Amino acid sequence: MNNTISDDSSDDENWGLACQCADFYICADIARTYGLKALAEFFFDVLRRDVPDPLFAEALEFRRRTFDGEEFHRHCRQVRSAYEQRAAHEAARTARLPSSHTRAWKRDAAKHVLGHHRYQLPVGQGGFNVGTLRDLGRDEATWRSSLVADAIPLADFMYVYDCGSDPLAGVIRSVESIAARRPSRRLDMLFVSHFDRDHICGIPHLLHEKKGLRVDTIVMPYLDDIDRMIAFGRSAATSSERSAERFHEDAVVDPVGTMARFGPRQIVMLMPEDGDEGGSAFFDLPPADPPSSGPDGIPWKGRDTGGWRSASPSARRTPDGATVVQRMEFDVAAGIEGGWLLKPHVKRASRQDRDAFCAAVEVLLRWPRGSFRDRVKIERERRGLVTKHRTAVSRAYAWTFGDKNETSLSLYSGPAKPHTAGAVLRNSQWFQSARVGWMGTGDASFKDPLAVQRFQHHYRDEMDWVTTFMLPHHGSAHNFDPSLFVVDAELWVAAAQPIHLHWKHPAPEIVKAIKASGARFRRVGSSPKSLLEEKMVVFWPG
Repeated sequence: MNNTISDDSSDDENWGLACQCADFYICADIARTYGLKALAEFFFDVLRRDVPDPLFAEALEFRRRTFDGEEFHRHCRQVRSAYEQRAAHEAARTARLPSSHTRAWKRDAAKHVLGHHRYQLPVGQGGFNVGTLRDLGRDEATWRSSLVADAIPLADFMYVYDCGSDPLAGVIRSVESIAARRPSRRLDMLFVSHFDRDHICGIPHLLHEKKGLRVDTIVMPYLDDIDRMIAFGRSAATSSERSAERFHEDAVVDPVGTMARFGPRQIVMLMPEDGDEGGSAFFDLPPADPPSSGPDGIPWKGRDTGGWRSASPSARRTPDGATVVQRMEFDVAAGIEGGWLLKPHVKRASRQDRDAFCAAVEVLLRWPRGSFRDRVKIERERRGLVTKHRTAVSRAYAWTFGDKNETSLSLYSGPAKPHTAGAVLRNSQWFQSARVGWMGTGDASFKDPLAVQRFQHHYRDEMDWVTTFMLPHHGSAHNFDPSLFVVDAELWVAAAQPIHLHWKHPAPEIVKAIKASGARFRRVGSSPKSLLEEKMVVFWPG
């Protein structure tokens, strides 16, 4: 066939359709060279079905010689330029940028700007994380200065996740520093991951009536008498200062009464997410209002995350005045565009391990079979277990759990509506989104694939935004499987400085796996130089 279209009307129609199909093919091919996907691809797919292969091949050869592509090239360049401008504009709105970046502070009509600092304090073998939030208003100079200023004195909202160390002296030094820098003495929320001594022994110093901070809300896992005895058994194998030991015993025997001594406005206890979620014990309690902020500081509210299950009251009141919740997250700066999310999760020890622990205590103390569950409900018996029979409780734990740590409250801390936020970080790398979330895991166990799956499901909306991940149990191999990476974090942190020869915290195989993945690893020990500070400004553009 030559390039002259036949006079036959049917041939003309077929040839015209083939040439049109060839034009769409050429346009789509040109668009792809600019990284674009043209509408021509759709039309080509529709028309191509009606054009025989030989006819399309001839038409394509003809149109390659006669098609004037310069105009379409110019159109593609214009579209690509506009796309790049929009992408750059969006990056300025919702990217995570280092403070030195030329577009870092160009956040158009920001509706809300929060300064967020977090500190993993160098207490040695223990846990002490401090987070702060500050409403930065509309002044760019304030935004910039907030990245270099000490956030503790100026924070509108401050929370702590765990406060303990072994030996005790490590956490006392850090507590004294924090309290001295906080003129208002206000601590909005204290999260307690679990009742191991090296995570809680600093609380009496942090909340000291004269030298410490005044806490508004304490959040801790709801552990029944058996769970708390299991936690005590884990800690009882090591020795510590008597003052730390007394507080630890009190917290295990009567957690609500012990925490109430520090005068919080409210104590919130979170039911384990998996298992029987407290069974009928939760529903036997009278309903209560969900936890919320007091009259001072940035407002926040507790929000039930149970979906359709939240038709029933999401909070209950215990006889000793604590608020018990099943599924709850805390929305800080509630009602303001943006805001900050604090989302806890509790995993309970398996029923099988709990039953085995009870049986082991009964054997060691020669109690009648099946009597432990009833006797441990009595405060006098609990007190005897943590004083007179601590060795038996410790041995029962070792027999049934080994080095596993089971029941623990994890915490996600990050921007609410992160997909609409942008961020500027000090000493950071550029990232396409405001990925600035933090995850604390206490002594949670991530050895079981099913446990990892449940954890990931609970945090399914937050996992992609975690940049800093605290390894559980100070990086112990007993609590973390390097082949089951929980999250794709940029920075993995272990708060560890072992004082016992049999501890290997952090485990070398875990550190090796983290570095092999291309992520960074950081150990926070007792040296002041190991302090981890992360400082950022988070924007919610208009």
